[in-house]
Amino acid sequence: MIALDTTAIIDIFKGDIQLKKILDGIKEQLVTTLINHQEIMFGLDLMDPAYKKEEDYYDDFFQSITILSNDVESSKKGSEIFWELKRQGKIIGRFDCMIAGILLTKGVQKLITKNKKHFENIKGLKVLSY
Repeated sequence: MIALDTTAIIDIFKGDIQLKKILDGIKEQLVTTLINHQEIMFGLDLMDPAYKKEEDYYDDFFQSITILSNDVESSKKGSEIFWELKRQGKIIGRFDCMIAGILLTKGVQKLITKNKKHFENIKGLKVLSY
């Protein structure tokens, strides 16, 4: 399995050519997390009709992909990642730690993202950037 980070999901919507090239070569199952869904939803003002096209697109997108959820084990793993990186002086966002915690506890070791710096120091996670 290969996970799509929020940046990749947004760039699929936007039709990013570099990302399309990467995705065309992938044979593994694509997954994402419920945290990525939340990040997308935070970016849309669902009360504003101007976002209706995006909302419809993302509703369809998230129905077509496996969404990995947070649980106790992945919450602990996300916390471990946060504190390990903090001790190294490589602080990243807590949502990114949560995403990585979910992925690693679910056996996902690859992540496609435009934000390589957010994930490159997480042990066990290979970052595919575009």
